[in-house]
Amino acid sequence: MYDLIDRPVTVLSPGDRFLIDAIRLWVAARSACQCPAALLAARFAQSGALDALGDFDAWMTQLSTHARVPIQINCKCGLVTDDESVLLTLARDLVTGRDAKARTTLSLLVAEEAIAPTFCALARTAAMLGQVGLPPGTNVRT
Repeated sequence: MYDLIDRPVTVLSPGDRFLIDAIRLWVAARSACQCPAALLAARFAQSGALDALGDFDAWMTQLSTHARVPIQINCKCGLVTDDESVLLTLARDLVTGRDAKARTTLSLLVAEEAIAPTFCALARTAAMLGQVGLPPGTNVRT
C-alpha cells in the first residue's frame, strides 16, 4: 500500500491506472447525480472489460453505501491518495491470493453485512480485469 501513496498516477501499471481512473470517474458521476455505470460503459468496452463493469459498479456501490468512515477519492489529483491506495491494494491482494488480508481490510472499511458482497464484487472485478490484460498489482514504475 505504501508504495502507492502520493505516487503520480502516470507511473502506475496499466491495470492500476485503469482502476484508479474508473474509481475516480465513478465517484465524479455519483457526485453529479449521474449513473456511474452508464458513464463508464464506453471506457470499459474500449478496454475489453465490459463484463467487469457490473461487478465494479456493485463494488463501488457497496463501498459508498456501507462505508464505516468516508472514503476520500480525489477526482482531480495527479497523485494516488491514501484511500485510493487502500482500494488498489485490496484489488492487488485478491489477484495475488491474499484473500484473508483483503477480508480483514474490508472489515475495517465496510459494515459487517457488506463484507461478503463487497469482497465478491471486487474479486470478480479484479479477476476479469486480469483476463483482459489489466491486472491490478503489477509493478509501479519508478
